[in-house]
Formats: sequence, C-alpha cells, structure tokens
Amino acid sequence: MKKASLFRVLLLLLASVFLVTAGGQKEGAAKEEKIRIVHFHHTQPPFDEIHLDAAKSFMTKYPNVEVKFLMYADADLPTKVRTALVAGSEIDTFNIGSFQSTWFMENRLVEEIMPSAFGKQTVQEVIDMWEKDAIKKTGGFYEGKYYGLPSEMSNYAAWINIAHMREAGLNPETDIPKTWGDFVDAAKKMTKDEGGVRVRNGFAINIKASVFPFLILHSLMEQKGLDWGTEDGLFASLDTKEVVEALTTFTNWATKDNIFDPGLFDNEREGFGNGLTSTFLTGGTWYWGVLDEYTVPREDVTPFRYPRYKDGKDIGGVVYGYSSFVTKQARNKEWAWKWLDHFLSRPELDIVHGNYQPRKTLDPTLADKYIPNNDVFGYERQHGAIILASTKFNEIQDAVGEAVNRVVFRGMSNEESIRILKKEVKSISE
Repeated sequence: MKKASLFRVLLLLLASVFLVTAGGQKEGAAKEEKIRIVHFHHTQPPFDEIHLDAAKSFMTKYPNVEVKFLMYADADLPTKVRTALVAGSEIDTFNIGSFQSTWFMENRLVEEIMPSAFGKQTVQEVIDMWEKDAIKKTGGFYEGKYYGLPSEMSNYAAWINIAHMREAGLNPETDIPKTWGDFVDAAKKMTKDEGGVRVRNGFAINIKASVFPFLILHSLMEQKGLDWGTEDGLFASLDTKEVVEALTTFTNWATKDNIFDPGLFDNEREGFGNGLTSTFLTGGTWYWGVLDEYTVPREDVTPFRYPRYKDGKDIGGVVYGYSSFVTKQARNKEWAWKWLDHFLSRPELDIVHGNYQPRKTLDPTLADKYIPNNDVFGYERQHGAIILASTKFNEIQDAVGEAVNRVVFRGMSNEESIRILKKEVKSISE
C-alpha cells in the first residue's frame, strides 16, 4: 500500500509538472501570436499627431496587435524603406510618394491589394472605396495591378495675377484663359519690357530644373491624346505629329510668343510671389502658404484650371500624391492590410489641415470648407494627368527637359529635338 501510495504521489507530481509546463507553453504561444506591425512614414506636422492617434486607436480596437509607427524626414524616407527591405529588417507597411513608388512595385517588393482584409471579395471592390483613378494618380498602380492605397492626393493648377490683368485691361471675371491661345494672348498683354529690358514675364517656369517643364509637357501631351503615363506610351508618342505640336506650344512661349524670358529669374514660385511673372503652372493648394512669404498679397492672385486645346482632351495639371503599401516580407499580410484600411479611414481629420485623402467616405463639403479654391482644385483632381509610372522617371524627365533646352537655348527645331529625344528615351529604357 505504501508503494502504491508513493506511486500515486509520484504520478501526481509528474502531472503537476506537465500542467505547469503545458501552461507555460500556452502562455508562450499566446505571446508569439501577438501581432506586430512596423510602419514607415514621413514626418509632417500637424499630421504626425493624427497618424499616431490612428495607430493608438487601432491597437485599442485590436489589443492583440502592436503598431510601431516610425517617422522620418520626407527626403530620407525612400532610402530608409529600401535599406530596411534589402536588409530584411522589420517593415510591414510604409507610405511613399508617387514619384518613388514605381521602383518598389517593379521590383516586386510590395503586395497586391488583398480584398479579404477589407471584407471584400474582389480588388475592384477595394478600388471602388476611393475616387475614380485615385490609386493610379497617387502611385499605387503598375502594369495592370493595384498595390497601394491613396493617403494624399495633390495636383498642379494654373495661377494668374489678377492685379496684372486689370492693369492690362483684362477683366478677371470674364478673361481668365480657357485655351492655350487665350493663355498666350493674356500673357502677352501682361508682359512688361522697359527700355528693351524684360522686367516682368507673362509666364515663367524654372526651365533649368527638368522636372518642371516635364510636368507641364506631360499635361500638354495628354491633352493631345498621347499616353505619357507609361514608358511604352511615351516612346510610341515620339513618332506622332501631336508630340511636336505639344512641344511647340511650350517652346513658343519663349522663342516666338515672347511671354517668357528665362534670364529674368529661375524660381517661378518666387517670381510669381514677387510680381515678376503674371502666370505660372506649377502651384498646388500649398502655394497659398508659399505666397505669404513674398510681396504679392493673396487678393491679387487666383488659381484657375489649366488651359486646354480647343480640340483636345479635358485634362488638367499633373496629379500626384502618396500611397501606403504592404511589403512582401510583412509577417502577417492580412493584418497589415487591415491596419492600412484603418489608418486611411479618417480622411475627415486630414482635410482640416488641407490634406486631401480621396476616400469616398469624405464629406465633399469639408473639402470646400478647408481647401481654398476647391472648385478649381477639385475639378482638376478629377481630370488631372496621371504621372508617368517608371523606375526611369528621373532619366526620362531629364531627357525631356533637355529637349526643351535644345529648342529654347540652342535654336534647334522642335522636330529635330524630338528625333533626338526618341533616341535618348530608347537608350534609357533598354
């Protein structure tokens, strides 16, 4: 009996040890199931506080999830993201500008949109949660597939000094240019020379920084019915008469119309702000804040829709923005998408500070309330040109900028400059 009792005691002790061990394993397993999401984002007050609150509210809603929200300077972010991806570091989601996003999609470093994380059956249902073409315009689309979700959408509009208009005998109520012909006519009347010296341009662009002429030409080409949203489309366009017509429209402002003297100044945003040019084409809603740094008062200027060709497409200035992505190496991709869905579900908070997030849940009256001249910018966001999606974007924009310079500064014909551009684009794309 004593042996039997001793045996039973030993069995009970072993059972206790097993239960404690099993309990420890269960506790450890629960800890392993804790979901951790590391998100990379650019820092931008006052939005930082809004973003951190989104992470906090997501963790409150899902206590088993931890979101680590890392913020870097906008200029540093692309390098930080690339480094983390190459090194295999923790990075599950990130936000990036449309001018940099193509590299991540082409190199298959990001996931295609996962409908189930949104409670949807198809990718199209997720796309339909945002405004038409918003994903394409903000850099989340590449070669027929959807990867990113829009977090911010901006666009260029045209700007004109209405005090200069009145001085030139133009009526700001009726004479705002609607076509490129109108634009040149108005700019000619506002251009000023004194003693044979240019003192005010009718139009200006920083022609030395290739990105600015490229972006304006991009819209002109699209208005002509050409596809400058893809490398193949851009290359194919270089055999058309329309590409020469669009380039000629642009270069004529300096070479024939005499509304643009590149020697007067370089920075058109500063030049417009100080009254040295009457129009420019590279300002977004953010320009109101920039203008306040200069001498021209707000009441003397107004944004307006990009002029169009009479027989062209209804396309405005380039639309650009930021998109959020899930990385291929994300540890729990469905939860990563759930986080981004939550993160991007509060556009009404961003719009208070002028950040337009094109989710359809946004009350459109809020955009009118918080974005000055949203009647202009809203229309142009819907009709703006979709920027070139290419990992060779910088090289192509430089080649296009040089095509402009050959005509403006070296007197080459537009036709010959396009022939050279075609060779350069082919070489870049190979």
